[in-house]
Amino acid sequence: MKIIVLGGGVVGISTAYFLTQADHEVTVVERREGPGLETSFANGGQISVSHAAPWSRPELPGQLIRWIGRRDAPFRMVPQPDPDMWRWGIAFLRNCNSSRFHENAVRLQRLSTYSQEMLTRVRESSGIQFHHTARGILSVFRSQEAFEAAAEHAEALRDEGVNKEVLDVNSCFSREPALRNSDVPIRGGVFSPLDECGDAHIFTCELADHCSRRGVTLLYDTHVQTIDTVGGKAIGVTTDQGHLAADAVVIALGSESPRLARPLGIKLPIYPVKGYSVTIPIEGRNQAPSMGIADEERKIVVSRLGDKLRAAGTAELVGYDRRIDERRAHSVLKPMLELFPNGGDADKVEFWSGLRPMTPDGSPVIGQTDIQNLYLNTGHGSVGWTLACGSARLVSDMISGTQSDVNPTVWSLGRYH
Repeated sequence: MKIIVLGGGVVGISTAYFLTQADHEVTVVERREGPGLETSFANGGQISVSHAAPWSRPELPGQLIRWIGRRDAPFRMVPQPDPDMWRWGIAFLRNCNSSRFHENAVRLQRLSTYSQEMLTRVRESSGIQFHHTARGILSVFRSQEAFEAAAEHAEALRDEGVNKEVLDVNSCFSREPALRNSDVPIRGGVFSPLDECGDAHIFTCELADHCSRRGVTLLYDTHVQTIDTVGGKAIGVTTDQGHLAADAVVIALGSESPRLARPLGIKLPIYPVKGYSVTIPIEGRNQAPSMGIADEERKIVVSRLGDKLRAAGTAELVGYDRRIDERRAHSVLKPMLELFPNGGDADKVEFWSGLRPMTPDGSPVIGQTDIQNLYLNTGHGSVGWTLACGSARLVSDMISGTQSDVNPTVWSLGRYH
């Protein structure tokens, strides 16, 4: 079959990979000049299998009230005259209760675990390199109260089969010696040994090259104008370069997906949530961490990616505004430097922002639409890197008519109807 994948980020390129593995003829259409230049470009770098949890937690509404007016708040909303923002926000808050949080967390955990298995297969079969490390991720806590709550939650997760280790402060230092130099107190931590780190942008570029060598057509600098249908069936797309015919089309456009789907009568529950990252060169310093770190109270993650140290975090509802607010960016840089004051050269910091395609329940939308041969693989939020290979394999199996190892229906758009 001729398949068109719309979007050349980590999700779109991963989708192309699994489709070509299934012997389809694949074309990727990407508006930028190369792969992985949008949300995949400078994310946090963590493959968070053991703690991929939805943001819609029961305690979040109370936190949002306390954060009102704070420019450094982990979650910040700048009201816009955009009905989609308000609809999304209301749906998000409706998920902030214990029963829905548990249901959403189980759904997300299932896909995370499956996706890690698929990523391992991609890495081993393709041989691509992307600063991958498999040393686990250590979540650290600055207050005793937060540590005790996290330890209790970790014990509950262990009862459900999620591998977590509760560590006192000395055990944290043993796991990650660079934390001994922290300028802030650390009360304890929770270690997730199965979690990994890697550069999503390098992965996307390397996998795109691999796909190209296997016959995938990569159309960069190409803007999709419409998805073309006849009789309720997708037959291709119209771009600024002309029409492209296809037997099936996959939307993997992240935050841009709703705009393209809306003219077809498809309402996607996806809204952009802006995040920031900061990257500094390590430049031979020996006090940078060797594993992934999550500062749970400051809501940032820190990853060592080759010769660079990156922190990512914050969430802003500001519409499609990608401009960098340096005060917000510094709210990510500061806690990283508190934990690792000599982890890198902060004078050479690089700021970046990207738009996470968030759904109200925190899980992506995967599967066929009401339009025949039009598929979705979008809405991965802050865990697109973690979920990319798993969701890509699911879509490939659907198009190919192959039985998947996991039931894909729980991630369908139908859960919102």
